Amino acid sequence: MSENKGKIIYALVASGAKPLAGYSNYTGTFDQACVNYLKNIGPGTSAAVKVDDYVIFYINDSNITYLIMADNLYPKEAAIGCLESIKKEFVGIYQNRTFEDVSNFGLNDEFKVKLRMKFDYFNANTDVSNEALGQLKEEMNKMKDEVINASGLLQNRGEKLQVLSENADALSSASNNYYKSSKKVKRAECMKKVKIYGAIAVAVIIIIIFLILIF
Repeated sequence: MSENKGKIIYALVASGAKPLAGYSNYTGTFDQACVNYLKNIGPGTSAAVKVDDYVIFYINDSNITYLIMADNLYPKEAAIGCLESIKKEFVGIYQNRTFEDVSNFGLNDEFKVKLRMKFDYFNANTDVSNEALGQLKEEMNKMKDEVINASGLLQNRGEKLQVLSENADALSSASNNYYKSSKKVKRAECMKKVKIYGAIAVAVIIIIIFLILIF
C-alpha cells in the first residue's frame, strides 16, 4: 500500500450500542470514540463520519453495525469494500443468532482474528477493481458524509482523539527490550556494588591484620 492512500486504524462489529468484537494494531483514544458513537447509529443507516483527521465509516444492517475508522486519505470505495467483506464474514458465522446474552466484546475470542485478516488485507489492497466498484456504487451513493465534533465522542471531557503511530506489537517488543536492558543494568550495578564491598572488606581485613602484627 502506498503511503498516500491512507490506512485503516480500527475495525469494530456491534449489536446496537454493544460492541461485540474489535481489532486494531494501534493505540490511542480512537477505540473508545468509536464505541461511544455506536449510540448515534440508527438501524439501516450508513455514513462516513469525519472526526479530526480521521473518518468513521459504518453500515448498519439488521441492527448489526460494521464499522471501521481510517485516516482521511483512505479511499471511500475501499472502506465500503472492507465493511461489506466484514459483514459477509460475520453473517456467514452468526446468521440468525441473537446477542442479548453476549457481554461487551464477548465475541473477541471468536471473531477478532477475522477482523485482523480484513484489517491487514484492506490496508494492503486499497485499489478496487472496476467490477467490484460497480457493485459498491449503490452503497457509496447511500452513504452520507457527516462532520461532527470529536469531543462529543469521548467519555472523558477534554480528551482528544489520538492515534499513536507505534502499533501494539511494536510497543510490546519495545517494552520487552526495555525490561531486558533494565535487568542487565541492574545486574551490572549489583556486580559493581559487590566488587566495591569486597574491596572494602579486604582493605578492612588487611588493616586489622596489620594492627594485630603491630601490637
